[in-house]
Amino acid sequence: MPAASRIVDGLWVGAAPPPGDYSGQFDVIVFTADEYQPAKDMFPKIRVRHFPYDDSIRPTERDLMTAWTAAEAVARDMRHGRRVLVTCQMGRNRSAFVAALALHLVTGAPGEEVLTLVRSRRTDAMGIQALSNGAFRQFLRTLP
Repeated sequence: MPAASRIVDGLWVGAAPPPGDYSGQFDVIVFTADEYQPAKDMFPKIRVRHFPYDDSIRPTERDLMTAWTAAEAVARDMRHGRRVLVTCQMGRNRSAFVAALALHLVTGAPGEEVLTLVRSRRTDAMGIQALSNGAFRQFLRTLP
């Protein structure tokens, strides 16, 4: 599996994992990449959640609502003590955005704080820091 980065206890961000058994590492895998939505049965023994949306510099209202819905599910899983891996194709923007939103929901921390935390903990396989998408960063900065 591509390397996942631990953001906080119970929450990781990573690139799209190949099919397999990750039950020793995670309880839930969340797939956010529009282009990678594998079947649940390809990941035995864990919960698989699908929230596909586009990584655009101009996210649509639908994209933002999908990210919020995914974040609410991740926050719920975290509150129940589950180990959650949030993924997208590169593990850079969509997954990190959902993770940041979930942290905001769980902790009540301002958007700038969760943005800084996620960026400090996640660099992808190409050495690029998470949340390079300016639209996602700007959206996070609006959260009180």
